[in-house]
Amino acid sequence: MDITNTFIGIVFFSLIIIPIFIINNNIRKRKNQLLNTLNELSSDKNAKFSETDFWSNNSGIGLKGKMLAYFRKEEETQDNEVVDLKEVKKCSLVQFDRHGNVPKNNHEINKLALHLSLNNHKEIHLVFFHADAKNFIIGEEFRIAKKWYDIINKEIMN
Repeated sequence: MDITNTFIGIVFFSLIIIPIFIINNNIRKRKNQLLNTLNELSSDKNAKFSETDFWSNNSGIGLKGKMLAYFRKEEETQDNEVVDLKEVKKCSLVQFDRHGNVPKNNHEINKLALHLSLNNHKEIHLVFFHADAKNFIIGEEFRIAKKWYDIINKEIMN
């Protein structure tokens, strides 16, 4: 009787622990792949990122010293940006509805981006969310965009 109960306990325990282990392992591998993509963008391969964020399994942003690295993979394209924050004059968080106007409420957001104005009058848009067939509900993107808006503005002021 005790051997049967012990065996059943081990089986149930394994059915719970093994999937959790596999899921955590897959998440760690995916995060390492995204971190490697950011490292490939940055020029200083030896330094570590002081801050990173990843979302939607296809986008990431990181800060290494005064260098900002950003990527966003679409189905057929990939946007890569490496920006020296010493060159950034202004950073703003922009939200658009499907008509390209500023939305009246948060339920209408079709596109969310950080707009960077550089000293050489160049402008860069770092898109955090763009509604399409696969990605139509904004989630953690707003929190991450706001966080990076604060980080970039803090770095600009220093």
